[in-house]
Amino acid sequence: MMLYRYDVGIALDDLVRETRQVAAGWNWNRGAYGHALSLPAYRDLHPYGRYSYQNFPCMGLLARYPAFRELFDGLRCEKVSFRLLRRGPASSYGWHTDRWKGAGVVRFQIPILSDPAAYLVTTDYASKDQVIGARALTAASFGDFAHANAGHFLEHHLEPGLLHYFDTTRVHTLVNPGPGERITLSFDLVANAWVREHFPEIRDEIGDAPTPPLRRSGPLENGLAFVRSRFYPLRNRLRRLRHGAGQS
Repeated sequence: MMLYRYDVGIALDDLVRETRQVAAGWNWNRGAYGHALSLPAYRDLHPYGRYSYQNFPCMGLLARYPAFRELFDGLRCEKVSFRLLRRGPASSYGWHTDRWKGAGVVRFQIPILSDPAAYLVTTDYASKDQVIGARALTAASFGDFAHANAGHFLEHHLEPGLLHYFDTTRVHTLVNPGPGERITLSFDLVANAWVREHFPEIRDEIGDAPTPPLRRSGPLENGLAFVRSRFYPLRNRLRRLRHGAGQS
């Protein structure tokens, strides 16, 4: 349930400026889940996940935005994702884990634009079915949730501009109760020796033993993954039909 913070040495003002520039011309419905913008080119990402839905579409913008480029290059490891994620006003994620992200892959985030009222809730639960209460947490339901799940969760307010890590294989959610949007830079790193040295707290998630190399797709599998990614716009349209075109 613990949350760890690190200084990445990139000025928040630079990240805010570049985020506003990138988001100004972006229709969030084009990205994965209707709230994502993948900044690298496909070739910048590890083959394991470069054509996965979470990275659709890779926009190849890093060369145009020096703060994002500096941060990306300063992470001395392979990346599985490097995305801006938007959480709309008065909304939250459903309870979830990110266990699917891959063995030896750890997730970090840097809040960039965020209302001070937004908060992260981490738990010690391994499955969302263990959470007592509604599928999605809200500011109004927090009191009932806290009473029913006492001792199993922590509430965190994330400081913009700092790098945050917590074990995303445990159930968690993010609530944005305020009137403004929240935009976070989220990225998945392959835990090599550099990552282990600079972020030793990841041991609780992945252990001390060296993790096996993340699987690399062969030419045929990579080609099929690319073809599959061509159907992601249809997946986005179907998602909007299910959830409503105005939902973030």
